[in-house]
Amino acid sequence: MILRRLWHSLPTALLGFSCALHFITIVLYVRLPIRFAAITVFPIWVWGITGLSAGIYCYLFHRARFSLTLILIWVFTILLLSDEARSLGRLGLEPMAEGPAPPYAGSKVLRVVTMNCAGQADPTQIIGDLMPDIIFLQEIPHAYRLKQLVDKVFNGNGDYRYHAAKRCAVLVKGTIHHEIEIPGYRSQLVAVEMRDGRQLELLNIHLQSAATNMRLYQRDCWREHIRNRTLRQIELSYVLAGLRQKTAYPRLPAIIAGDFNAPANDTVYRIMDKEFTDAFGTVGTGWGNTYHRALPLLRIDHIYCSDKLTPVRSRTFKRPHTDHRLVVADFVYR
Repeated sequence: MILRRLWHSLPTALLGFSCALHFITIVLYVRLPIRFAAITVFPIWVWGITGLSAGIYCYLFHRARFSLTLILIWVFTILLLSDEARSLGRLGLEPMAEGPAPPYAGSKVLRVVTMNCAGQADPTQIIGDLMPDIIFLQEIPHAYRLKQLVDKVFNGNGDYRYHAAKRCAVLVKGTIHHEIEIPGYRSQLVAVEMRDGRQLELLNIHLQSAATNMRLYQRDCWREHIRNRTLRQIELSYVLAGLRQKTAYPRLPAIIAGDFNAPANDTVYRIMDKEFTDAFGTVGTGWGNTYHRALPLLRIDHIYCSDKLTPVRSRTFKRPHTDHRLVVADFVYR
């Protein structure tokens, strides 16, 4: 008798749980309060699948009232708010192909690549066939390969700056005039002149490493995520201030790329939204998540541009011997 009552009350409990989870998820992912950073570090579809599974169970095994409605609400929420759905839904855009960048609407494009080389990746083997004009690298295992990469991709007509302590580098098909030091952080700021004479400001980003503690039942886990998100916001604000104060931006176009160590829904990107455009978020096609390479669940590697550039194509590529997928974006000058 007791088991029968529990069986009949189970759909009501599950639907109530799913409705409550939906309300909490919407509030948290729209407002992104820092106190709940340990929750919103997950993509929204993680919680969406949980609530959706409860609704599907109630519909299939109990034909519970409102279960189908709840399923549709969850599906709509995931499609509307998840970062992955936007790029997968751009079916009308021509996907970026392997090989050199073709012109866009008759105009020559500026191709940019960013890649975290962790895992002993050889950038000469990974990037060469894409023939980019600008390359941002983080966690370079072997600096001697940079000259090889310049010779292979730019036919020797390029330049690069490598920072040994930060293990990062910027390579360009042109000339790097100078580099501005950003003390205390793993970011690079360089002024370049491309072979066509155009000048740009480039900011190579490698922000504070992500918090990996997922023991949500522990108070220290919540504190760690709050501190981690706060430090990342402080760091990005600091390096962006250097770009504004020590370079010719916004008179010259600027490109910011690298490993932000934060999922695409993180509040750290709101610092950039008013001034810069996320290339993949705007025109990217396919699965855009970059970490981990084998099973990419988070989009933490990005390419941003200022308003003097327009992104026209973007895509992520899977390559061996690195735990990140690389991001490629094509731009035209406004």
